Amino acid sequence: MANIGFTALIKSKGYNQKSLAEETGIPPGVLSHRINSRDIWTWPEVSAVCAALGITYDEFATYYPVANVRKSSAAMPTREEHIDNVLAELRAILV
Repeated sequence: MANIGFTALIKSKGYNQKSLAEETGIPPGVLSHRINSRDIWTWPEVSAVCAALGITYDEFATYYPVANVRKSSAAMPTREEHIDNVLAELRAILV
């Protein structure tokens, strides 16, 4: 079932599923499965989507409860790592 609220959030941030997939590096089919709750999110995917949409993990969790996020080999980034990642992305955009 489609997560209408999350889809509306994506659109409000100027994206559609295809452009968000391109921005995050998540294959479009995989992103579609995650958004439509056909498969569970991984932390790297959550981090990439949160960074692209400019939302916090807590805001993401309002759409997808934490229980629906699969742990992966990569640990959830710390706040400092997240900030470093966002700054690196901004530097790349500005250069």
